[in-house]
Amino acid sequence: MIGLFQVLALVLSVFATRVNADNLARRDKNLPARLPYVFPAPGTSAVSNEPRVVLLSPDTQLQLADHIRSRRTNGTLLALDGMLLNAPGMAEGEDSLFGNIRDNNSLPATMRELFILRTAVINSSSYQWLQHFLVGVSAGLTTPQLEAVRNPTPTALQLLALTPALRAALAFADESTKSIKVSQATFNNLRQFLNNQQMVEATMTVAGYNAISRFVVGLDVDGMANVALPSVNASFTTSD
Repeated sequence: MIGLFQVLALVLSVFATRVNADNLARRDKNLPARLPYVFPAPGTSAVSNEPRVVLLSPDTQLQLADHIRSRRTNGTLLALDGMLLNAPGMAEGEDSLFGNIRDNNSLPATMRELFILRTAVINSSSYQWLQHFLVGVSAGLTTPQLEAVRNPTPTALQLLALTPALRAALAFADESTKSIKVSQATFNNLRQFLNNQQMVEATMTVAGYNAISRFVVGLDVDGMANVALPSVNASFTTSD
């Protein structure tokens, strides 16, 4: 027979999952950016089955929008998507590359999200941080771990909250983002936790989200270029 505490735990778990899903569906405000957004209406064209779109016509733009929409959490285009769709070729490339980075890599989810959140911190990209904060929580990053990631210069005590693999990932993200060149020692430290495929995925994840953070800050996506990166506690409410 299921005990009272087990029932309560199950209810709280379901509620937390629902709250998290609802929050993930409301991350953008679509505030004015430096360029207008392009948001084709849903269902205006079929999702393209072609591996690459060759003719970047208005119809192609609609196909891209539907394809991007199909992989979003709640089927709604983000402000990032609306900005990219000003240049359909760029939107197509971003959709393919980051669809693989997010959904088709073999990195531990906590490490993948640490890479994404850490590049947001270093590059002062509040938009990227808030887009992925709850994703990181859902992936398993704890509040103490997020505090370490959020601090540009985490303390020794904060670093203890990270597993050895996540500490190695943090150091790798820092060097790759700040210096571009990664020392052999830092590379080897991460390499002991990852295979060859995963090292490529790790490097591409850091590089890719450095590009995204520069894109959203440069074009002031969702009006957040000059918004200070929120604290971890504030991010739980700001992300909804």
